[in-house]
Amino acid sequence: MAGDRLTGSDKRTLLLWMVVGILGALFAYKYFFRAFPEASVNFQVSREEALARAQKFVSGLREDVSGYQSTIVFAVDDNAKVYLERQLGLQQANKLMSSELNIWFWDVRFFKPQQEEEFRVRVSPAGQIVGYDHHIEESRAGASLDRAAAQSAAQHYLSTQLGLDLNAWDVLPEEANSNKRPNRLDWDFTWEKHGFRAKDAPYRLEVTLQGQRIGGSEEFLHVPEAWRRSYQQLRSSNLFYNQIAIIPYVLLLGSALWVGITLTQHGQTSWSGAIKLGMIVAALFFLMELNQWQFERAGYDTHDSYASFVVLRLGIALLSALGTALMVTLVLPGGEPLYRSYQPNRMQLSKAFTMRGLRSREFFSSAVVGLALAAGHIGFIVAFYMVGSRFGVWAPQDLNYSDAVNTTFPWIAGVAIGLMASTSEEFLFRLFAIPFVERVTKSRVLAVILPAFSWSFLHSAYPQEPGYIRGIEVGIIGVVAGMVMLRWGILATLIWHYTVDASLVGMLLIRSNSLYFKISGVVVGAAALAPLALACISYLTRGGFETAEDLLNRAAPAPEIALTSESAAATSEVKSSGYDALSPGMIAFLAVCLLAGGALAWRLKPQSIGDYLKLSIDARTARAHADQVMRQRGVDPNTYYHAVVFVNNADPHVNEYLRGRIGTAEVNAIYSERVPAALWRVRYFRDSQPEEFAVILKPDGSLHSVWHKLAEEAPGASLDKDQAVARAEEFLRREKKLDLQGWSLVGDESKKRPRRIDHTLTWEQGQPLDSRQAPAANSQDHAHARVELKVLGDEVTNYRTYVNIPESWERQQEERGLTRIIISMVIPFLFYAGLGLTALMVFLKNLRSQFAHSIPWRRITFWSIWALAGYLAVFALGNIFPGALNAYDTGNPLKLTYAGVAIIALLGAPLYVGGIALLFAMAWYFGSRAYGEERLPGWAGMPAAFYRDALWIGVGGAAGLFGLEHLLAAASEHWPTVHRSLGTSFGQDFDAMLPFGAILGGTVVRSLLYTGLVAAVASFLAAQVRQTALRVLLFLLGALALTGGSWGGAADLAQQLLRQVILLSALALGVRYVMRFNILGCFLMVSGTSLLGGAAELLSQPDSFYRANGYAVLLALVLFFAWPLVAWRMGDRNSAAGSLL
Repeated sequence: MAGDRLTGSDKRTLLLWMVVGILGALFAYKYFFRAFPEASVNFQVSREEALARAQKFVSGLREDVSGYQSTIVFAVDDNAKVYLERQLGLQQANKLMSSELNIWFWDVRFFKPQQEEEFRVRVSPAGQIVGYDHHIEESRAGASLDRAAAQSAAQHYLSTQLGLDLNAWDVLPEEANSNKRPNRLDWDFTWEKHGFRAKDAPYRLEVTLQGQRIGGSEEFLHVPEAWRRSYQQLRSSNLFYNQIAIIPYVLLLGSALWVGITLTQHGQTSWSGAIKLGMIVAALFFLMELNQWQFERAGYDTHDSYASFVVLRLGIALLSALGTALMVTLVLPGGEPLYRSYQPNRMQLSKAFTMRGLRSREFFSSAVVGLALAAGHIGFIVAFYMVGSRFGVWAPQDLNYSDAVNTTFPWIAGVAIGLMASTSEEFLFRLFAIPFVERVTKSRVLAVILPAFSWSFLHSAYPQEPGYIRGIEVGIIGVVAGMVMLRWGILATLIWHYTVDASLVGMLLIRSNSLYFKISGVVVGAAALAPLALACISYLTRGGFETAEDLLNRAAPAPEIALTSESAAATSEVKSSGYDALSPGMIAFLAVCLLAGGALAWRLKPQSIGDYLKLSIDARTARAHADQVMRQRGVDPNTYYHAVVFVNNADPHVNEYLRGRIGTAEVNAIYSERVPAALWRVRYFRDSQPEEFAVILKPDGSLHSVWHKLAEEAPGASLDKDQAVARAEEFLRREKKLDLQGWSLVGDESKKRPRRIDHTLTWEQGQPLDSRQAPAANSQDHAHARVELKVLGDEVTNYRTYVNIPESWERQQEERGLTRIIISMVIPFLFYAGLGLTALMVFLKNLRSQFAHSIPWRRITFWSIWALAGYLAVFALGNIFPGALNAYDTGNPLKLTYAGVAIIALLGAPLYVGGIALLFAMAWYFGSRAYGEERLPGWAGMPAAFYRDALWIGVGGAAGLFGLEHLLAAASEHWPTVHRSLGTSFGQDFDAMLPFGAILGGTVVRSLLYTGLVAAVASFLAAQVRQTALRVLLFLLGALALTGGSWGGAADLAQQLLRQVILLSALALGVRYVMRFNILGCFLMVSGTSLLGGAAELLSQPDSFYRANGYAVLLALVLFFAWPLVAWRMGDRNSAAGSLL
């Protein structure tokens, strides 16, 4: 049967494409490894043999691993590998890595679920043991050898077990370190390979003894700090370009979603095809994750039960798969109609992979072009990096091995990665972005270039240097792909993108020595060629292509696409016809809540860790005191950048351990007098310089310590261990007035630097912190105060204090069984995700309904603008910027940190604003369905009774909630239970640049967010969940989800669940019978609670700056409630409230 045929022009064009593809493939075949040199690992032992050798080695140490589970993965010391390649060149680096240095190895692990003891063995590709680690409990008994005996045991291990010639290694006596455990003494010894330097990097060998037994050994290349920092600075530009590219990516993704929603409202798009394709992508991605299960097991944390680990990893894999699917599903409904109107003569995307579509001339042409472009693309990459290498372009060597494809079904990775990348990226950056950007800019050139480079710089995090080079390389291809889409349609670029990504995996498989892997590589490649093969077979059997006129975009109804929404303007003036005021009895009830809540909050003072805190200085004063300390030490603080932060040094596990043994009051006394937990930290640093200082101050402004960080190569003294201990003890007696007779040295670690020796010394107080209240026969079962400091050369610095608790207790608290995982993670996720996604899907599905068209988008947008103002206030006046400077890594340029903070601000603002707007829109939609549009109020232009009720709901609800929380906290003191961990209540905004502004901004954002959330959930339940039993079930699941995972045992779970049931009951009854439709009252209640808490936090401090800010917060609280009061008393719809909003 004759059909459609190729024209002469088509044949010439396709032939030209085939020539380009063949030339690209031939060029890549010939020069690929010149452009991308490959480090060939000489595997003399297989994975199975490496596992057997590891078992034999452990048995040779008289350890028994029978009954242990095992994992084995191939690992590479990337830091050492890159150092060698960049410093020595590829030829010399490969020579060393294949002979003298063990840079890559099989990492074998033996473990038992929920048992701390485990073994790790590193086996080189040649079969040698190059690393060993035996992890045991801190409290396990063992010998306390002296240094000579311990070093002799270590040397015996090296010569007999590892077969090393000790004459080829030089011991570093400075790095003979001991660590006192509760029932043994551990030792660490270090050797350097004699006469060896890889540029400036020595090759070292460390051996650890646990008592009298070998605890581990490791060979490694000690890469100099200066090089690590320089490479980190080089890589920082890659990450910066990647972060910049996230901004247009998010804008395009948000635009695609917005267009999809707008078109859904007009009935011009469908979600069914997008959802089906997303499910296929999710299924393949999930199978790929399952296929790599053997490598996931290698990361198993023995704190968890194995069942909980399996459930958790499967859950993460499922979530990752669904998240990947969303990147396809959310874009396609907006992109496909744009593409349909943009290219009416191209085949409909939904018909392309049907049998008729596969037999069409367009599909054949697209397949030829796509495959040829893929081959030409690979050739271009090879040429690009060959030429680029002459101008300083660099990329690290690849290995001829990857765990990712050494799986049971290696072809899954190639197919899944290819399909995932091609659909998610081509749909967004070509299918949607090109027609969308052209509509916005009126320029086809910009429509091709802008999405191409927005896409390309998302690849900048790869290790190619300079940092922008990957963006240029991929951007050029992106421009070509855009031009191909304009000429040949989206099918060509989909086939090209899949082929490139899948072929990279396929080529690695085909070059394997395994026949099964070779066949799998062929399968991956065949998946790209199969559609073209089907089209060719159809052409030959039918004598022509399928006539595809009815498959074209113009055959479907042309969508009328406008990039503006009409519904917002049409419904912006929605007004309520009336409001049902609260009865006098309900007003009286709120008055009782006000009085009772205030009385409870006033009378009940439940204790909490952190109550002791009294700040006599604020951040500015702390900076001034620290500057003075720096000047006293001969350092000019004005030559440094600075960051002032308030630091909480309390460990939540330590808090709970001490609280359970000595009570909250004693814990506060310890943190106040003996081991400070709340401190000011003033950091002094320079851009990209390793040397920095930190001045640590106590809450009263007195000096706690000065920290000094030196570059590794900085000069200094070389004290031996005894000299360092003597100098440190003198410092503790003179500066800290510490009587060392009650203290013992439990840790001494020395590190030999290029031009000095550094020491880290730790003392522990013999008298336990909890001995009086909780006596025990073994003093090691108690909490002990510890002091640590460093001696850098001959400078004593970095003094700190902390509380040490038994490791066994802490491990027990960190364990997670299946029940805990289900209660603390699975149920909350299913509840939040299930409820949220169900509500969102119902909302989006009904965007064409009259209820959705009645949404007052203009009013909601105006509310969201207040959230934006609050967000900016938090960012500008809070502690985000000081926190970012405090966390700044001087290995990166400071300007990139500034840029990163700006990017976070830009991305966070639309997230908050959009989220709040969506919540209020959903609340309006479901509320209209449940109660009718006329019963839904605004905030302005309402009857006087509305504002009266809002005022009473705000003051009565806030006071009642405040009092209820105090009552529950006081009641919990009479029902003591063991928590998993316990936080501190130091406060949040002490280090804010202006605490008043930060609290006010945060209050506005949280109040709008919680009000929208409460309104959306309540209206959804009213509209969709009618059955009482289902509502009760959702209530109980919600209480359990809010409980979280901080509970210690069954009794604590019951207590925390009961607390959440009470609070949630109060909220549900309040919404049902008190708040009803008065969302202003809900907003005032949330904001009143937040402002009252913030004011109390600031006014409790003696410092005048905080008290002034506290009074400012109180003034804001008064103004918040004055708004409805004035509107109520004026009694007019055009009142002050109306003019304000």
